Amino acid sequence: MEKVDFVNPIEAAGVEEPVFVYRKPKRVHGGILRVMRWLALGVLILIVTTVGWFGYKALSAAHSIFAKSNGGAPGLAGLLDVTKLKGEGDGRVNILVLGIGGQGHEAPNLSDTMMVISFDPKTKDAAMLSIPRDLYVKIPAGTSTREQYGKINAANAYGGPELAARTVANVIGVPIHYYVLIDFSGFKQAIDAVGGVDINVPTAIYDASYPCDNERGGFCPFSIKPGLQHMNGTVALRYSRSRHSTSDFDRAARQQLVIAALRQKALQLSTLTNPVKLSELIDAVGSHVKTDIQANELKKMASIVKDIDPAKMVQKVIDTDSKEALLVGGVNIIPSAGYIEVPKIGNFDYSDIQDFVKNIFADHYLIDENAKLEIQNGSGIPGLASSITKSLQAAHYNVGDPVNAPDHYTNTVIYDYTGGKKPYTLNYLEQRFKVKAQRMIAPTPTVDSSGAAVPAPQIRIILGSNYKATSSTQ
Repeated sequence: MEKVDFVNPIEAAGVEEPVFVYRKPKRVHGGILRVMRWLALGVLILIVTTVGWFGYKALSAAHSIFAKSNGGAPGLAGLLDVTKLKGEGDGRVNILVLGIGGQGHEAPNLSDTMMVISFDPKTKDAAMLSIPRDLYVKIPAGTSTREQYGKINAANAYGGPELAARTVANVIGVPIHYYVLIDFSGFKQAIDAVGGVDINVPTAIYDASYPCDNERGGFCPFSIKPGLQHMNGTVALRYSRSRHSTSDFDRAARQQLVIAALRQKALQLSTLTNPVKLSELIDAVGSHVKTDIQANELKKMASIVKDIDPAKMVQKVIDTDSKEALLVGGVNIIPSAGYIEVPKIGNFDYSDIQDFVKNIFADHYLIDENAKLEIQNGSGIPGLASSITKSLQAAHYNVGDPVNAPDHYTNTVIYDYTGGKKPYTLNYLEQRFKVKAQRMIAPTPTVDSSGAAVPAPQIRIILGSNYKATSSTQ
């Protein structure tokens, strides 16, 4: 594993954050994924509703909600020109959702919730990927910070959600088109704005270690009895955040109850027709949500999101202890870094993670073309063609078994035998291998040992000794 000098992320960024003691999180069960799925979709719907229905005041709030666009998603904008797509996954809409504590909370700008919501505007399929806050990464240079190493949740504290999006894109290997930054204390104000929520509490809770909601720290014990309870914003926030006396699964279930109750209350006619409640609800959104999704793009998203079945959304997490775990965690992996998580295959090697992500963020442009590929190894590096074939197959390319090239190649080449009739596949391959495809006459089909015809490939890639794996998003 590569050894690097540890750089304290807070000191290096020049960001004043209170020192806190990290405790390794408990295993996050499927319940939290369901909660975050509804939360992320709910935020998008809430913003759309705010802008679309609440008139002048909502437009005023929009000024604090919407940040400058970074270009947006080509698929959402209808820009289907192949040259607009930068790599696998760019045919989808990929949104980074960041959850921060906000003002009045310990380390207010660390994004301890990080997930990517991705959907295909054409097929309406959707997926969600949760990213652990302790993943140790190289964070690119920001407008006022140098390139450095640290936990991925510190990227937002360094350079805001834009830098966090760049960092995440470099890790997962697909573009991040938009971000939504959420201050979770805003939900407290939202609950108060609708007059509180009614929750049927299944089990009594007593949490002696619940953190006080102030900058001084300390503990403010929280307790609640079972049965139907009417909760104001403060109680609902504590009910959904308490974790020291129960499991993460129980906490996730409670969050789901609170979010469902808030959604139901906000959509009631008594709320939608009450100017005071609407005004307070808009103020809560405007003060605690920031996104670079533009108003016209939200309208398009709304027309797509309404047709997405949340029950069919693919839910995955990059973790250390599931059957498909891609990370390992510990305190001695990199000296002085504390508890961190790194890829199993080596520090800062995200190739397995990128294959995993591209498999669940399937790009329909690539799948629809279904071009038949062949990989030949002309590099002299044993096993290179096999590893590249595996990576391409994970991204939904139609790749046959790898073979050795008849000669040695210094430079990687891509031969197109289709006359340019597979433009999206060719564009993605050019981006991945950093080489321009050459149009060639199609080879003659061969026969196998039984005499059956073997169709010739439509695109052939011959790997040269200069090949170096790169991410199409960098």
